[in-house]
Amino acid sequence: MKDGKLGISLIILGNILYIAFLFFGRSDTCSSFGDFSSGLTLGLSIGSNLVGIVLAVAGMRKNNSH
Repeated sequence: MKDGKLGISLIILGNILYIAFLFFGRSDTCSSFGDFSSGLTLGLSIGSNLVGIVLAVAGMRKNNSH
C-alpha cells in the first residue's frame, strides 16, 4: 500500500508542476534562464508522472496478489 500512496502523490505532484509550467512558462520575454527553468519544470513534471504511474501499478499489483 505504501508504493501505491507514493505513486498517487507523485502523480499529483507531476500535475501541479505541469500547471506551474503552463502558468509561468508562457512569458513573452525569452531569456536563457526562463527557457531553462521552463524545460526543467516540464521535465520534472513528466518524470514524476511516469515514476508515479509505475509505483501506483506496482502497489496495485502487490495488493491484488495478497
